[in-house]
Amino acid sequence: MFLLLALVVGWARGCVLSPGASYSGGQFNRGQNAAWLSVSWVNEPHDAQEIRALAEDLARRQVRYAYVYASYRKPAGYFNPSYDHAATFVSTLKAACQELSVQAWIGLPVRDFGLTTDWNVELGDPTIRQYVAAFCAHIIAVGGFDGVHLDPEPVRDGNQGLLALLEDVRASIGSEKTLSIATRRIAPLLAETRLPMNRWLMWSADYYRQVARRVDQVALMTYDSALPLPSLYRLWGRWQTIALTRALDGEPVEVFIGIPTSEEKTLTHWPTAENMTSGLRGLVEGLNDARARPAALTGVAIYPHWETDETEWAVYEVLWLGER
Repeated sequence: MFLLLALVVGWARGCVLSPGASYSGGQFNRGQNAAWLSVSWVNEPHDAQEIRALAEDLARRQVRYAYVYASYRKPAGYFNPSYDHAATFVSTLKAACQELSVQAWIGLPVRDFGLTTDWNVELGDPTIRQYVAAFCAHIIAVGGFDGVHLDPEPVRDGNQGLLALLEDVRASIGSEKTLSIATRRIAPLLAETRLPMNRWLMWSADYYRQVARRVDQVALMTYDSALPLPSLYRLWGRWQTIALTRALDGEPVEVFIGIPTSEEKTLTHWPTAENMTSGLRGLVEGLNDARARPAALTGVAIYPHWETDETEWAVYEVLWLGER
């Protein structure tokens, strides 16, 4: 309901529509896109031919960054050992496509928003942060990954524990390995003002910059908006694109905006509203807006790769790659 209200208010104030240029997605695409891949690639054996076919598919889609779901923190307090076949997968994939950056996607359920579940990560605890950081270094070493892609959820605006965790992980994995993070929605209205009502719902521009300065990449999760119509989600994507590119313009970080293809229907995700078409159209319209900063965007990130079918990829090829 909050997002619906924000869209209506923004429209009324003239904040959504600000005419700019009229470029297609192909003119914004740099060939540096990302995708979230299934854990099945690293917890199950795959023959070399299958992995090479994946590499060819990613290259053809101009996907250069693969976030491979590798592990998550279990209720017992340890990380799930779901990456037995990671080393073979990563080495075979990179041999087939040397341009790929393959990162270990790590799920971190966070104790925030008043949640008291014992197994959620307490970001304010230095001992837990060090454990997470050590695991990041471990999985890179044993799996041969190019870095780690952290997915901490939920994290409220201004959480200092997350900033400390990112510093700890950086110290643990070193500057040569990629540190990326999946991030929350950005405040579409008054992003430069830290409003109390926004704290639990989205991040301010200032907090986004604090996070961005501690990582190499941020990937905005624009989905799970709870918006029921594709037209509304398209506007939401446009708005998020404008706000994020303005916030991170000039920052030394690679910026990706998530595009949803999930078929799972939940209270916060309506597949008929949040999909490849509405996501990409909203993104491109946002980049064309006079207030956006297209140079700040590196590419799009497809979520999830394992549910993206050929029809959706065809839309991607037309709307983002500019193919006909």
